[in-house]
Amino acid sequence: MITLDLPSTTGHAVHVPHATPRTATLHISVFGSLAIRRGEVQLGAGDLGGPKPRQVLEILLVNFGSAVSKTRIMDLLWGGNHPAGALPTLESYVSVLRRHLQPGTGRTGPLRTVTGGYAIDPSLVDLDLDRFASLTRQARHAQPRVALALLTEALDLASAPLLGDELLPAWAEEERAAHAARVGLVRVLAAEAALAVGEAGLAIALAGRGAQEDPLNERAWTALVLGLERNGECTEALRTFDRCRRIMDRELGCTPGSALREAQARLLASTGAGEGERSGSAVARDSTTRSGEVGNATSGSAGQEAERLRVLIVDDHTMFSDLLAGALDREPDLRSVGAATSVASAVAMFRDLRPDLVMMDLHLADGSGLTAAERILAAAPATRIVMLTGDPSRQALEEATRLGVCAFLPKDGALGVMLDTLRHARTGHMIVSPSLAARCGGTTPSGRDPRGSDREDPHART
Repeated sequence: MITLDLPSTTGHAVHVPHATPRTATLHISVFGSLAIRRGEVQLGAGDLGGPKPRQVLEILLVNFGSAVSKTRIMDLLWGGNHPAGALPTLESYVSVLRRHLQPGTGRTGPLRTVTGGYAIDPSLVDLDLDRFASLTRQARHAQPRVALALLTEALDLASAPLLGDELLPAWAEEERAAHAARVGLVRVLAAEAALAVGEAGLAIALAGRGAQEDPLNERAWTALVLGLERNGECTEALRTFDRCRRIMDRELGCTPGSALREAQARLLASTGAGEGERSGSAVARDSTTRSGEVGNATSGSAGQEAERLRVLIVDDHTMFSDLLAGALDREPDLRSVGAATSVASAVAMFRDLRPDLVMMDLHLADGSGLTAAERILAAAPATRIVMLTGDPSRQALEEATRLGVCAFLPKDGALGVMLDTLRHARTGHMIVSPSLAARCGGTTPSGRDPRGSDREDPHART
């Protein structure tokens, strides 16, 4: 299954072993308009027997190489309101697809029947979405210059929106949003790689677009400020830092992290009057050090483990936990130390591991995540807990505020926001997603601003 950052929302799929390697019989693109090539035959979105059969294929493609149950497909096709005869109707859609995709091969072609569901055989299909994921995986283990080439190729491949033909289904919009977050991360990684090989202009272009697409992505702002600094545009770099600072204060109630503050200090020193040669030399040495740090982060170096925040994940959806753990471990300042699936296991694992932060789902198999938070905070009041939910309520927000939870975020929100919230979460004030705050009445139940009553210490560790 394709996994770069965010979990696929069409999911609950199990891995399907690849068949014996064979030449791909279908070449499929899901970026932009759906396009399929079978030998000399070209098929488009309108050549698959109608919208519903096309959507069945797209659901299987975004879960490439994994089985998706018939029940899950029906839930997505009809929004959980199955019509009478939904199962035979779905099976008829699959038959229509097979006639178009694999005529004369029956069930032995790329669209396979598995126990209780269907899957696409990855050994018979060349999919652009899969190539995008493969390029980004290769880049994580490559030297910066090679990584930059791989990431640039991935970005070129994904230049059009995912599933561009599907504008109405909610599941398609969720997939598009999740993929956009993955593309945003790749863009920032490419900017960091460009910095590491001395291509400041390219880093500025990549990071600038990344910050525009996700204004709360601190890594994008950091790469942009460093790129401007190394390109000699110190005044513009200071303006950019100030824009970042104001956005983070307004949206998250916190200040930029240490890398950005250090860059600001260098920029102020280099643009200020009366600075001597010693100051200039110190700036140059510090800039060189930061360049090395960016290069190491891009090429997959874990950095100094002592400086990485240790995060315990608590969620009863193991796929989500696995993908989130992978995303954490790819960050230079974060790492996963374990995953619990219940209230009881969360409390036990916290006691054994003593993580810096806990990322907790509100709804767990054996109870509420707030119950686990209460027990953890009773034993360790300074613990930072970030609560995730797909079903917010004012009552839950009120209880989280009372307990001292540090943040309350939508589970389907942007990964960059989740990661930045982990970095900036502090006891004593709560960060609340603007969308959740609006759905719960606009403020926390205590009447204080959802960003918290305290402002971040400008020298606090992030």
